[in-house]
Amino acid sequence: MPRREPGSSLTAARELYLEVTKDPSARPLVVASWQRSMEYDVKSSSLDAPYLENPNLDSPLARAAIPIVNKLHEQLADDPVSTMITNRNGVVLSRVVSHEGLTTRLNRVYLAPGHVFSERYVGTNGIGTALASGRPVMISGSEHYVEALRDFHCAAVPILHPTRRTLLGAFNLTTGRQGSAGMLMALARSVAGQIESEIAAISSRRERALFHDYMEACSSVRPGPVLALNRDVVMMNEQLSAAVAGPDHYALLDHAREIADDPRFEGTRSIALPSGRVAELRVSRSRRENSDAGAIFRVRVIGRPQPGPVVAAGPARSSLGLVGSSPQWLRAVAESEAAFIAGSWLHLVGEAGVGKCTLVEALHRAHGAGGPLAMMEAPLSESPHVAEVWLREVREVLAVPSNVVVLRDVHLLGDHLRRQLRTLLTDLDRTATGQLVMTSQPSMVGADDQLDDVCGASVEVPPLRHRYGDIEHLVRYFLLKYRPSGERGCSPDALAMLQRCPWPENVRQLESVIRGLARRPSGRTIRVEDLPPECRVSSHKVLTTIEALERDAILRGLMDRNSNVQRTAQDLGISRATMYRKMRRYGIVPSSLT
Repeated sequence: MPRREPGSSLTAARELYLEVTKDPSARPLVVASWQRSMEYDVKSSSLDAPYLENPNLDSPLARAAIPIVNKLHEQLADDPVSTMITNRNGVVLSRVVSHEGLTTRLNRVYLAPGHVFSERYVGTNGIGTALASGRPVMISGSEHYVEALRDFHCAAVPILHPTRRTLLGAFNLTTGRQGSAGMLMALARSVAGQIESEIAAISSRRERALFHDYMEACSSVRPGPVLALNRDVVMMNEQLSAAVAGPDHYALLDHAREIADDPRFEGTRSIALPSGRVAELRVSRSRRENSDAGAIFRVRVIGRPQPGPVVAAGPARSSLGLVGSSPQWLRAVAESEAAFIAGSWLHLVGEAGVGKCTLVEALHRAHGAGGPLAMMEAPLSESPHVAEVWLREVREVLAVPSNVVVLRDVHLLGDHLRRQLRTLLTDLDRTATGQLVMTSQPSMVGADDQLDDVCGASVEVPPLRHRYGDIEHLVRYFLLKYRPSGERGCSPDALAMLQRCPWPENVRQLESVIRGLARRPSGRTIRVEDLPPECRVSSHKVLTTIEALERDAILRGLMDRNSNVQRTAQDLGISRATMYRKMRRYGIVPSSLT
């Protein structure tokens, strides 16, 4: 994006601000917002508020705020004032307005549910500026960056989590006529306070419900190890804390959080721990107070810790020559191999980058009997013509018995095409077809997936964060791949940091990091300071390109300033509150950077 010189941009913003404002105390806030708007290259002459279909109305913020806003609406009657709730990204979740004229005007500028009013897209406005600054703001008339919004007056207040103090969203009041800014802001602050109090009450009820169920589980006749958790609270009894420690402790919590976040999962799941033991987690949901308070796990730990392995010069490999020896990975490889040898159609489920296609290629090399391997992507369009052509190609390729056919990312198929594919596969004569493998991502496939029952086997390929012991082997493998001379090793501290990284993009991301490090000419050993910013965070979230750039800028700033948050925030031109909020969002812990 073309950038203007910061000095000239700031001067232009300040000059225009001084022409229109009558509130000197607001000057730094609005000028800073205008500066950000220009850096985002927002066009003041046109409004571009992206639209997000089906915004999440089942969040704690929406559940707490919407009843309060509806009650306020009754009190405002026909006043030309609109009340809005947005999430932390500026997506309008709810809008209430009873004045017909104001409704029409708001619709013209897309200030309606689903549209995004962050500063990145709309420039200075009540919602976006409150979220960016972390402060209550009043944006009136010409203070708006985009011309189409300059007939409105907006008071917006950030809404924070009552205990974590993280940003949840904002409450916004918008009117189309000049009035008392003080009264409008006072009302906005009051309502935002009520919403935060209701969120606190809901959280308190949820945590009391979780604690009640936890105590009930612990006081049973034979309680055994018990774990209870939700997004805010983790509780475990002494039996569990004595049974698992170190890497086993973190692996157990990681798996339990993933299970708790999946409302479809019920029953028992077995997980392999880094020590070589297996933990069986039997889950029950806490649903007191008509809310999902969290999950209770009864845990059974099987086996004894294995002595720490002596790392050989070469990487550990499975029977197919694939790198890795963690129990979960070996189980996925073994189950896939057994299904492939038996001629069963196979469904591989796993996050992006875990190595599903690598596993298929290894199966084909070992057991494909010399037949061709055909990789087929899900079609980008589901128009009748494109769907018909794609289905015909699938049928033709499968009609050759020697072929191994991989349908990649079938979770991207729409419901109609999914049903058509299921019908096609069901009607085929299995004795006269090629070998079929489908891949998909677990979070994208429903429990009643229409394609799963056409496959003879379904195997879950574990994410890299659940293969703690394999990271060192993979690092060695990729270093040898990209530095065949073997000149470069990895220091123990750097390896420990790589093992702590959550790797949201899995093996693909680890390979990219090692490839970049191996190509650097300096030094023989990779040290902690050589690792890129993405290895220094604890967040599992997959970031967009823009988010990754923002994260890296914060990390480099903190490292340059010896983890001084205040000075880094000043360097980046953001408030300290915003800095802390972004650090929490990206999983940045300053103490881990020094």
